[in-house]
Amino acid sequence: MFTSVHRNPAKTDRLQGIDGLKILVDQNIRGAEETFGLHGELQFMEGRLISASDVKDADVLIIRTATSVDGSLLEGSSVGFVGTTSIGTDHLDIDWLDRNGITWSNAPGCNADSAAQYTLAMIWLACERLGKPFYEQRVGIVGRGNVGSRLERLLQALGLETLANDPPLVDQGESGLVSLNEVLNCDIVSLHVPLETEGPYPTMQMIDARQLSRMAEGALLVNAARGDVIDGEALLKVLKTGRLHAALDVWPGEPLFSADLLQQVVVATPHVGGYSLDGKRNGTDMVYHAFCEWAGIEPLNPPAGNAPTAGEPELELRITPGDDPMTCALEATCFVPHHDEAMRRLVSLSVEQRAAEFDRLRKEYPSRRDFHAWTVRGADPATAALLARLGFSIG
Repeated sequence: MFTSVHRNPAKTDRLQGIDGLKILVDQNIRGAEETFGLHGELQFMEGRLISASDVKDADVLIIRTATSVDGSLLEGSSVGFVGTTSIGTDHLDIDWLDRNGITWSNAPGCNADSAAQYTLAMIWLACERLGKPFYEQRVGIVGRGNVGSRLERLLQALGLETLANDPPLVDQGESGLVSLNEVLNCDIVSLHVPLETEGPYPTMQMIDARQLSRMAEGALLVNAARGDVIDGEALLKVLKTGRLHAALDVWPGEPLFSADLLQQVVVATPHVGGYSLDGKRNGTDMVYHAFCEWAGIEPLNPPAGNAPTAGEPELELRITPGDDPMTCALEATCFVPHHDEAMRRLVSLSVEQRAAEFDRLRKEYPSRRDFHAWTVRGADPATAALLARLGFSIG
């Protein structure tokens, strides 16, 4: 469920007074008060602004991907535990943390359902805008891990043909996978890999000019993984020719991303694919339990799971005759067009202003629940069966 490494005894002496811990938390992390707040004093900050002076006297650092954690941030600090409530760890200098005896954890798979559902909504909208018949598309998935496997199941539930590429899984003996070239030949190519700069499976700019040239004429490239798994300049160049199309939730160099690239893509959103309430709750729960293991204490708050919070209204999806049920369902649950419109308004801003607004869109992202939290009413049997296959409840 989580990743932890060796503990430095010098950094655990203060745990004898566990309630006196100083815990620095990214202000965008949901549920910190009900979990970490039970064991110490919380200080909230904007994640991208956390500096060495802010963490100097902290015992615990709880973040998301906006905070880069390395020696320049933590050298000389009291931090003994770093938790990121995200799937990825490319913002953590893991080697440095290990060498300095700082325990760390992440939350693999916490928002996999959210990210897969959001990717489906991006693909659906892109197909509408491009005039592509959705149900006739063959989709190639690069990375069949937590998110990619869930997207594959959603697409197959809708009757689409899928192919998947994942070299690490092939090396582990998993069957049913194909080469990257076969995936790149699909009508739609969706990326779901971590950002790795070293090791046996590097993904930094893995989709470069050479790989883009192998994609089929008119194909759609979708990225809801990490922005820098694509060579941004190469992508921009090919998009300008009109030979390929792209739908991006993540951006090369974000938050300092290219306005030119933003203008060229068919769907644009601000790195919010995994931002459902369920995903955020799961991420906090996973890192909280890793923290408790590190501290040698019993968790005081059980996992929230998929249960709604007190006072949370029932979510109903009413299908009106004559409306496309998939469009209705995906716009109600993922509202991709809303954030696409918000992203388009950033084009005319300076690079710095655009970065600030990008972060604001992420910070102010509205509450969103995964498909299971919605009850479909008024749908005919065929529509109800289709939405049930995607995980919706049927009333």
